[in-house]
Order: sequence, then structure tokens, then C-alpha cells
Amino acid sequence: MPRLRLTLLLATLALAAPVWAQSTINIPAKGPDGRLQWTSVIEGKETPAPAIDMGDDETILRLLDEGKNRNQVMQHLRHLTHEIGPRLTGSRRLATANEWCRDQYTAWGLTNAHIEEWGTVATQFNRGPSTGKLLLKVERRRRDADSDAPKVEYETLREFEFSTMAWTKGTDSPLRGPVIREPATEEEYEAIKDTLPGAWVLLRPPSSTARQGIRRGPRGWLEMAVNTRDKVAEGTSIDELPVSQKIIFSGAAGFITTSRDERVWTSSVPRWRERKPADVLPDLHVMIRGSDYDALNSRLADGEPVEVEFNLQHELIEGPIPCANTIAEIRGTEWPDEVVIISAHLDSWDGPGSQGCLDNGTGSAVTLEAARILMAANAKPKRTIRFINWTGEEQGLLGSRAYVKMHKDSLDKISAVFVDDGGTNTQGGLPAASNMVEMLAAATAPTNNQFYSETDGRYLNVNIRDTGRRIGSHGSSDHASFNAVGVPGFFWDEIGRSEYTFGWHTQNDKFEQAIEEYLVQSSTNSAITAYRLACAPTLLPRELPAEKKDEPKASDEGSAKPAADDAPAAAPGPTDPAPTGMNDNGPSIR
Repeated sequence: MPRLRLTLLLATLALAAPVWAQSTINIPAKGPDGRLQWTSVIEGKETPAPAIDMGDDETILRLLDEGKNRNQVMQHLRHLTHEIGPRLTGSRRLATANEWCRDQYTAWGLTNAHIEEWGTVATQFNRGPSTGKLLLKVERRRRDADSDAPKVEYETLREFEFSTMAWTKGTDSPLRGPVIREPATEEEYEAIKDTLPGAWVLLRPPSSTARQGIRRGPRGWLEMAVNTRDKVAEGTSIDELPVSQKIIFSGAAGFITTSRDERVWTSSVPRWRERKPADVLPDLHVMIRGSDYDALNSRLADGEPVEVEFNLQHELIEGPIPCANTIAEIRGTEWPDEVVIISAHLDSWDGPGSQGCLDNGTGSAVTLEAARILMAANAKPKRTIRFINWTGEEQGLLGSRAYVKMHKDSLDKISAVFVDDGGTNTQGGLPAASNMVEMLAAATAPTNNQFYSETDGRYLNVNIRDTGRRIGSHGSSDHASFNAVGVPGFFWDEIGRSEYTFGWHTQNDKFEQAIEEYLVQSSTNSAITAYRLACAPTLLPRELPAEKKDEPKASDEGSAKPAADDAPAAAPGPTDPAPTGMNDNGPSIR
């Protein structure tokens, strides 16, 4: 054969070959049945994947190729964090994010992409630019001869990192005032009460050992303020109140507390969902980080003429304001009424500085990219794969709880619900009831030994943990809404080098915390797991009934999202009693 013709033939063959054949995929050997022999990881040990028919190998190789070589998860995350920003439930930014996700799904070719309303809030809260600073009052001689009075100027000593609760009053403009320490006794109060109007009151710090108390500090103070104002409105005399409550009515500009470390946490006021703008508390309450508090307190102790200035651009728009989940599907070819759900919550807290990255822009980006990968790979699942971006998670799983109620007649058709809500680490494993282990091990097997981390010195594999008769998962994310009604819900074990609590609900929750190689693994694994389960011969089995004294196996592997101080208790399992003191707004705090 002439050389030119051979060269053209080889070039033609190369173009005709599957893209994955030229990629970085570790393709396993074929078994006697001609199928690729993937490797599962069960209880930390590699083992041949259970022989369960879960789709075709060509599709899996295309998913791996797309996920490993053309992954776009960071582009999605950058848009969420930079172009949209933090996404508080009941805010304009979250509504924008809902619409953007829907439009992405539509552009990729998914079907039934829509926004499904689950409820309303009385007032939309939009946090604008917010700044705070410590100022030193300086008097200088005037250069002009017309006045002997000194010229008063203010030098900025430091910019504060701080937070304020959502649905609180802001400032009409920068609000400056002197700082006065909180009086501890009636005598101290009497001595300073005439200086309190227009001043910022520096509250005593919380106990350095009560970490939960530190996070709850602002909300606890606001709860006290709500109850105190209610008592006075009902006839209690201000003179009868203790000093800590009298100062609420002193005319102070606002109140300052501290987190005691370098993080400041954000939450919301009591009864946030039902407050109209006219009901918003008049009290300004700011939490500053420990080093800012120490600097301020030190200057006061030295008797220096310091003031603080806060500019809090809070917009409150009377509703009702709709709240919704974003939903889209890849329709199943054989059993379209049966569903595998891939999901994450789109909402976040919105404290100054936060971009809503680790909690939970990362999971949202992973969910979006899993959908894109499946469409790009032309996957044809036998069951429907549904993608859901929940909202209201931070306020008590509101969006997923409502979904369960709204779709109660079709819950028996859901094979499994997967939630990615643990930050930027890898989808490193799943807790599974014993009767689910084989199917989940087979579903996740193609991910194993594919994503090698040079930094970690290991493959980013997926370990299936046998947790007994029940799914041994915590209950502080949207999977719990499904476990509560007997639908298998899973919270991915997040394994890796990221310190989740550094950014969780704080000013540090920024795009820079994201680890790309981990999110590439997670998004590809989500696509593979969804496709495999959607092609399995059966739905994933339900949990076995709990036995007396039967407890899930303990394991220190994996990670659980911390329960927020104002979040509800773990959602009950099928045999657990329902928690008390709860309503649709989360904990029943009045």
C-alpha cells in the first residue's frame, strides 16, 4: 500500500476512534462476559465490582472522558460566587440563581427544566455593600487664622470583618458614634446612661469555651431583644428591667459583640419568615471577629478617643416573596416514572465577605456539571435522572421538605436521592444500609482508580460503608427529608484536605476555598452513579425495619455538615418519633 494512502487510512481510523481511547482514562480489563471489570471499594478495601448490569461501558467511558478532560465545574462555581454572589433564601440573588440554573439545564438539552415554588416569605431581604471600621479621633490646629478651634478628623485604624443577621435593620448612611462598654450594674448604668444615645455599646464577650454559644450569640441577643420589647409593649416598665435589657431602650446607635476567633457567623432573626418591613427590629447588632474586638477594647482601655462607623445597606421589600427549587430531568428510556435524584442546595448565608462557595456553591456546581456531563456524553438512562437545586436548606430543609409533601404520591418511584453539601472535598464515600451496599458499590465503581491527586498522593476513590440495617447518616441536610419518609437519602462523605468549618457560614466562604481536582471527581462521580443506578435492574432497596437496640455502625471516616445553631434537629427516620418544637420555619423560637 502506498505511504500516502496508509497515512490517510490511519488518520481516518484515529478520527473514528472514541474520544476516550485517546484520553487519560484507566480502562480496566474485560471479563469473560466481555464487560469491563471495574473495581469497588467496600469498607476501605478494593474488590471486584458486584456483577450487576448497570448500563453500557461505552457510555461510562464517555462520562469519564468528559468529566476528566473537559470538566466545567469551576466555571459554574465562579458564576455562582462572583456573578451572582451569596444566595440567601428570600433574596433577589437567590431568585436570579434559580433562573440561571434553569437556563443552564435548558441550554444543555435537559427536559422539564422549571422553577417549582414551595412557599413564600413575607419580606425580601437584600444585603448591599456593608462596611465597618475603627476610627481614632484626632484634633489638629487649623491653618487658617479665622478660627482658634481645632480641626477634628478621624483616622481609620482598621477595617472590621463582621456580620449582621439577615432581616435586620440597616443604616440609611454611614453611622458613626463613640463606643461605650456595656454596663454590668445599676450603678454603672446610672453613671453612663446620658452618654448612651447615639453611641455604640460594646457588649461583653461570650464564654471562650462555649463554641455553640458563640455562634448563637447574635441570634440569642436578638431573641432577648424581641422578648424584651414584647414585654414592654405588654406593660412592663423599663425601670423594672435588668441593665442588660434596659440598654435596648437607651437610644444607642447599635450593639457590638464578638465571635472570639477570626470567624464571624451569619444567621437570621427570629420569626424571619413572617416579618414584614414594619415588623423589623429597630436594633442594630454587629458581630466582629476576635482581633477586631481586642483592638477596640484595648483602645478603650487606654482611654483613646475612638469611634466606630458602620454602613449597612440592607434592603427590605414587602412580599409575599416566592421561594422555589430549580428542577430538570434527563428522561428515562424504559422506566421514565422511576427516578434517581442528584441534588444540592443553592441557597447560602450572605454575611459580608461571603460568596456562598463551600456552603453550598460547590455542591450546586457539582450538580449542574453532572447534568452537563451526562448530556455531553449522550447518556441514555433507563430511569429518569432528576437534578434539583434546593432552597431554604439553611432555614430548616424547607425546600426539600416541601418537595416531599408536594410529591408524596410518587415517592415510591424514587430509587435514591444524593445530596452534595459538605464543601469542596471529594465524594469519598457513602454510608449504606447492608442491603444497599452491593448496588452502591457497583454504581460508584467506575470512579475508582481514575482521579489521582498528586497533592494527596492517592486516588480519589469512593468507599461504601456498611452501616447496618439503617443508612448511618447525619440529618442536617436535604437527604434527611427523604430518609424521614423511607426514601433512601444519601449525604456524600466529603474526604480531603479542605477545612470545611473555616468557611462554613462565615466571611471566609469564598471561591478561593474551592479545590478543583476534588470538584472534578465529585461531578464526574455524580454523573456515573446516577447513570448506573438509573440503568440497574431494580430500584435501590429500602432500609430494613429497625430492631430494638440496633444502632448504625460507628465510623470516623467521612464528614458531616455541622448542624447550624438555628437549624432543626435531624429529620426522623421511618421509625423515629417526629421532633418537637418545629414548624415550617425551622425551630419554633418565639
